[in-house]
Amino acid sequence: MIRDYLYHHYLSEGEKIVFVIHRHIFMELKNFLKIFFFGIFLPVFFWWLFPQITIFAAVWLVIGVFRFLYEFFDWYYDVWLVTNVSIVEIMWEGFFSKSSARIEYHIIQGIGYEVKGFWQTLFNYGTIALDKFTGNSSAFEAAINPRRKAEMLTNAQNDFVKNKSFRDHRALQGILTDLLQQHVVQHGLPDDVEERD
Repeated sequence: MIRDYLYHHYLSEGEKIVFVIHRHIFMELKNFLKIFFFGIFLPVFFWWLFPQITIFAAVWLVIGVFRFLYEFFDWYYDVWLVTNVSIVEIMWEGFFSKSSARIEYHIIQGIGYEVKGFWQTLFNYGTIALDKFTGNSSAFEAAINPRRKAEMLTNAQNDFVKNKSFRDHRALQGILTDLLQQHVVQHGLPDDVEERD
């Protein structure tokens, strides 16, 4: 998928994206429409009306397209990647300035959400909050469908804990088997077991 390709350098080996939390497009719609109108529509319209300004219109259009792409990437890369291992928090501040941080599932104490206000309720976006055992809580503002995403986060955390418990159980079982085999090799079987045979 395109999503996996675009975010792959934020993931560890073997880590898979379960889902992505984006800001609601409504938050960026005003900027997108303004840039589209002034940066793309107007230069094309003026070029169509006055073909002699082709070079000026082309430069204006290139700047408009670049600015539109910049705003799109700013929206697309300000995300939480929910993976099978942890949550990767990405902040995109420009083509040459990005940052990311990991929120491990085992330090999450609680997951909640808040939808506050008329527009948030109407367009179904709000804040998702993670309370952690250590450090400050983390929040993702203007998330699309925060109630559903909070449920999905809880499920991802539960799946991680269940898989980790299963792996830990398997590892403990392997250690105990190895210890028992080593004991039998070094000391033999207990006397009462040999007498029964």
